[in-house]
Amino acid sequence: MSEQPRANTSASAPLLRVRGVSVTYAAQRSIADLLARRPANGIVALDSVDLDVNAGEIVAVVGESGSGKTTLARVIAGLIDADEGVVEVEGEGPNDWRSVGMVFQDPYETLDPKRTLGEFVAEGLEAQGLPMDRVNTSLEAAELLPAAAFRDRVPEELSGGQRQRVVIAGALALNPKLVIADEPVSMLDVSMRAQILKLIEQLRRDQGIAWLFITHDLSLAWAISDRVVVLYLGAVVEEGAAEQVLRNPAHPYTRALLAALPSTDPGAASTHSLAAGEIPQGDTPSGCRFRNRCAHAVEACANKRPPLEAAPGGGAGHRVACIRAAELPPLS
Repeated sequence: MSEQPRANTSASAPLLRVRGVSVTYAAQRSIADLLARRPANGIVALDSVDLDVNAGEIVAVVGESGSGKTTLARVIAGLIDADEGVVEVEGEGPNDWRSVGMVFQDPYETLDPKRTLGEFVAEGLEAQGLPMDRVNTSLEAAELLPAAAFRDRVPEELSGGQRQRVVIAGALALNPKLVIADEPVSMLDVSMRAQILKLIEQLRRDQGIAWLFITHDLSLAWAISDRVVVLYLGAVVEEGAAEQVLRNPAHPYTRALLAALPSTDPGAASTHSLAAGEIPQGDTPSGCRFRNRCAHAVEACANKRPPLEAAPGGGAGHRVACIRAAELPPLS
């Protein structure tokens, strides 16, 4: 994990507060549904998600594709509405704050090839009627130096890493207290990833910016986050300090994600079973939503959705949604 100073996570009022957020997408009806005149079941993207991010904290939300990570990011950013639940930043709803920035996964799609970098960074400032001197300040904060040399350039003149720095500069323009980064390094090579992660940590340290870091890669969460939230089929199945969750995972799904990480020892064989299959599409399983892929599932797992409770042997704030967490074998 990062060696940077950690945020104080004991504050009574979090910067970001998410409570009971649920999103269901409409699904197309099958031929059988049409013939039987049945409505199509919706696709549950998020199901009663709670999440806090404290000032100056980096929280990683991890899970496979289809777990609901991007939907959660877009709800928090105010890009889509939740069907239920509350999202607040400093006690205000998404229509009342400007203190949230967004960094998308693909800088090639985010940046308009016909617009200069300065024009891109200035978009939010123009919309809010704010001074344009923030353009240079934001480019400099993203380490695009000298800023004057980058303002009039266009995206095709930049590398992938430089493009993502421009996207970060755009997110910084409104002087946010929280930035949501949705898979911000997945399109970059290894060396560029390390540089962007270093930049995120530096912005947290120097400007006190909190980050919600969305990723499918637990190694990135390990490298950068203070806390980790594990999402599966739209629900939180484990959360806690990164040190606790990633060194002592209490949920079978978290263990499976860790087992899937490549070993640094070419001759080492993982002793953990990978979760069978992929995230199911369509109807959510009854009870524990991971039970159909879990090697430790028993009949009782189908009866009731397990609540988030204190993880056996875990530290403060380490919670898990698994009725068999206390029975799982120790990690070797």
